[in-house]
Order: sequence, then C-alpha cells, then structure tokens
Amino acid sequence: MALLKRSFTAALLDEGDDPSYPFKMPGSLARTTAPVAKMMRLWNYKQGSGLGAHGQGIIAPIKAIRHCSTAGIGHSETTYKNGLHGAPAPAPPAQDEWHESAAVSRALRLERECCERTLALLRDVKLQGDDSVETEEALAAIVKSEEELRGKKRALGAWRAALPAPTVQHIVEQVLTPRMAMKAREWEPLWSPGCDHWLRPWIPLIGHLPESLYGTVESKISGGCLDVISPWKDYFSPTHWEIFSRRHILPKLTRWLQQLKITPPKQRDTKFLEVMSWTPLVRTQDVVSILEQEFFGKWEGALRHWLQSARPPSGEAAAWYAGWKNLFTLELLDDERVLARLEAGVAMVDREAEDLGRLVCQS
Repeated sequence: MALLKRSFTAALLDEGDDPSYPFKMPGSLARTTAPVAKMMRLWNYKQGSGLGAHGQGIIAPIKAIRHCSTAGIGHSETTYKNGLHGAPAPAPPAQDEWHESAAVSRALRLERECCERTLALLRDVKLQGDDSVETEEALAAIVKSEEELRGKKRALGAWRAALPAPTVQHIVEQVLTPRMAMKAREWEPLWSPGCDHWLRPWIPLIGHLPESLYGTVESKISGGCLDVISPWKDYFSPTHWEIFSRRHILPKLTRWLQQLKITPPKQRDTKFLEVMSWTPLVRTQDVVSILEQEFFGKWEGALRHWLQSARPPSGEAAAWYAGWKNLFTLELLDDERVLARLEAGVAMVDREAEDLGRLVCQS
C-alpha cells in the first residue's frame, strides 16, 4: 500500500511546469502507470478524489515556491501592511515621447479652433455695427492668417506669429477682454474647471489670462480643489501664477504637513499623499523648504521612537522607510537636501538593526 501511495503521489507531482505535458484532471488514473491504475480500481478508487479513508488526500500538484538565490537563512518574503503606497512608476521614455506628440497635436487643433472663433467673433462684431478701421484690419488679418493653418507641417505658434501686433492688441483689448470679463463673473469653477467655453479656446491668441481679470478669477478658485486650480498654471502668466501659489497653495501644503500624524508601523494619515499631488504646481525648492521646516524633523522623530521602543524586525523597518521614499516625486528625489534627509533615515534603520543584532548575539 505504501508503494501504491508513493506511485500515486508521484503522479500528482509529475505535471511540473512543462507546457508539453498533456492536460488531465487532478487525481486522474491516466497520470500513473497501468499496473498502479489497475490496482487503484481494485481498491475502488474514484478518479478526482484524494487518498485516504475519506478521500482527504491532496489531488492538486504541489507548486514549487521560488526564493531569491541570494537570500540568507531565515529570509522571509513577508509583505508588511504599513499603509504606505507609493506613486505610480514613471512612464517609459517612448511613452513620454508619445504624450509629447499628442500634446502638440492638441495645441495645433486648438490654434485652428481659436482662428475660427476669432473670425466668427469679428464678423459678428461688424454685424452689430462696428465699422472701425481697426476691426476691419483685424478681420482682414485673421482671414489672411488662415493660410498658415493649411500647411501639413506647420509649427506650433506660427499662426499667431503671422498676425500683426496691433491686430492682436485690438482683438484682445477691445473685442475679447470685455466679453471675457462678463463670462468670468458668471463662471462657476466646479461646473467648468477647464474654462472650455470662455478662456481656453482663446489661449493661442492671448497667451494667458488678461491681467484685468486676475482678481476675479483668484477670488473664485483660491479655495478650490486640485482639479479646479491645476489648469490655471497654464492660464495665468508666470508672474501671476507665482503670486497665486505663494498666497494659496504653499500655505495649504504647510498646513497639511503641520497637521500630519506619522504613526509607524502603519500610516493612516494620508495628508502627505495630498501634498505630493500638489507639488507639480509649485517650484521644487519651495516644497523642499516646507519639508525641511514641517516634515523631516517629525518623520525622523517618529522613526527613532518606533525603532527604540518597539524594536521592529529590520525587514519591517526597511519596508516602512522604502514606503515613505516611494511617496516622494521624482523631482524631489533629485534634490540633494531631500536625499540627505532620507539617507539619514535609512542610516538610523541600519544602526538600530546592528544594535539589535548585537543584543541577540549577547543573549
């Protein structure tokens, strides 16, 4: 009977990972030799069941578990649930090139849309009784500029560059801005965060939001969420964006980091992720300064207290450190000051692991 069990067990283990091995139901007698199959039938064995008085034996093949060839004794593949989930991996270079090409295509289509809207608007203005020389010249210039849009390999910005400066000034100041001012007062950011109906279509011509409308827009978006505020990095002029970020974004990030609670071994407070999601909107050096003032001291203190009081396994401490590092954006990880503070944290983990190892050896 022992020989019978060994033969049947071998039949379960012979499948392996060979794709050429024919498919058969687990526990099938076709997996073994004819003499063993005959003996199994004499013992009233039912295909698909396990061995034993009650058929409790295994029928599925035992799967091999692969371990790292360089792992030492006691190595464990434990996954620590520390609440730290890193940002998604950056796109490969080929994908980045594709996104860049797609962005250029969208910008070229927006230029064409802007030209068509401007032409329709100027014709409407003339129908309303504007017979000024400036409007007539602006209409003629827009009609002529359509030639720039017919080329198959036109450069981005070539359409606006073909327009005379006085024409652009007249259209922006006398035609567009008064209408945009009225639309801006009626605009609800939550309904149209991208400003698709009153601002975005005109960006190829005006470049950025007219300065006279900055106050109106600022009052509407200052307390908005990321989806509401992020488009305005492109819509504001660099000067106005710098003013806005210092007034409204950087104080928000500072407040979140001040309120952040760091609780190893499991992080429950997600404010740091919120901070990282906003960092592309502001200068990296400004974020680094806030991290040095409000985050790193708190983070190092929490790590030190956890290591000294709880004496966690080195693997758990290393996973906690790696989880935090993965939360940082690539731009921040390129900053020397950020790397220095993170390296101080991993050095702390290594020292505590060495101290714990000496205590174990002494015991």
